[in-house]
Amino acid sequence: MTPPPTPRLDRVIRAIASFAYVGYFPIASATLASAVTAILAWYFPWPLVIPIMALSLSGFLICKPAQNAFGAADPQAFVLDEVCGMLLSVLWLPKILWIYGLAFLLFRFFDVLKPWPIRLIQESKSPSSILWDDLLAGTFTNIILQIVLRFYV
Repeated sequence: MTPPPTPRLDRVIRAIASFAYVGYFPIASATLASAVTAILAWYFPWPLVIPIMALSLSGFLICKPAQNAFGAADPQAFVLDEVCGMLLSVLWLPKILWIYGLAFLLFRFFDVLKPWPIRLIQESKSPSSILWDDLLAGTFTNIILQIVLRFYV
């Protein structure tokens, strides 16, 4: 059994999980985190694969400690999952404003409504389900946009 996190470590976990405290915004913090991420992705000069991998790994590592630090199974302030999902939504897509806008809308649609199988993941008791459902929402978004770009544009 691992020892409980210290108050100082709890603060670090909360800062990471809340994406530098964006998750503490009182209204629609997940939507705000997604929008901030889309803007950051737009201006990010390198391929998004590395930040997706680094942030997802960080997210998976802190899922359980974040549940303890926030005192909730799926803490509302934990928005690192939206960051990872939104990054995945725009991975390998051209930087065209309407595409990023549509990626944002589709991602939020999947994240809020949680259609099958995203809902199954969300209902899981595993701490990592905090992150997995958003990664799947981002994957669905990206696949849809890749199809639209290849066949309809």
